[in-house]
Amino acid sequence: MNQDEQTVPSLLIVDSFALLFRGFYATAVHGNYMRNSKGWYTNGIYQFTRYMLDAVRRFTPTHVACAFDMGKATFRHELYTDYKANRDEPPLELIPQFDKLRDLVDAFDIPCLGIEGYEADDIIGSLAKQYAAKGSKVRILTGDGDTYQLIDEHIEVVMLRKGFGNYDVVHLENLPVIAGVEHPHQIVEMKALMGDASDNIPGCPNVGPKTAQRLIAEYGDVDGIYARIDEIKGKLRERLETYKEQIYLSRDLARIRTDLQIDCPPERCRYEWNREKLLSVLEEFEFRTIIRSLVAG
Repeated sequence: MNQDEQTVPSLLIVDSFALLFRGFYATAVHGNYMRNSKGWYTNGIYQFTRYMLDAVRRFTPTHVACAFDMGKATFRHELYTDYKANRDEPPLELIPQFDKLRDLVDAFDIPCLGIEGYEADDIIGSLAKQYAAKGSKVRILTGDGDTYQLIDEHIEVVMLRKGFGNYDVVHLENLPVIAGVEHPHQIVEMKALMGDASDNIPGCPNVGPKTAQRLIAEYGDVDGIYARIDEIKGKLRERLETYKEQIYLSRDLARIRTDLQIDCPPERCRYEWNREKLLSVLEEFEFRTIIRSLVAG
């Protein structure tokens, strides 16, 4: 490895709540909430730690950062008041784990990044592009396919799959096979047309994935569709014309921001945890299996 390669960070960005929720529900489905002797619920945090440490071992980043949501209200709710309105409140056993997750991440000396009015995806997108612009290799650890829109020659998505330690590493070469689009930005164009029930993004009624994929393959993006709308016949054209404004709104809702100024220079997120500080916090959580694995190296 030459000197230039040594000084360019390789960054792992962790979608913190995506991992926390995944870990919580993976164990809660069996009724295993895990509580330590203090009565703290810890199952989500415990699984988060396992997921993150496994990814660090697998992909050996020099730098790690964790992105967080900062409350419910975001600029997307100003655009569309029903954005994510279909989401249930988190379970009572999970709510206390939100703040404790920040304590845990802080114990690793990993920055907890978030900006009021924006989602973790916007933090991820902006930080990823910020580092990629300087030549860094960036991997995004998540369970959310929306982040595929961020992929470029420097950015990959490490997608968690069912079963511990199972990943799809999604990059420019395999994106068409995995997501059904040729270019990352077309993820957003697809969402504009078919919507997203999980986020309550409306899209165009009666336009599903197959139709959206066909339209994007033919016309490239939503702008291309409307530039050649006369080529589209029948009910589909009628729907596209009727719901044009809603389609463009959906595109705005689905697009991850990449232009936020994130204060996270390389020296802040170098992965070099303080042994005494980290082990003390892990002991407080009573994560003894994780402690043994860290001590063993």
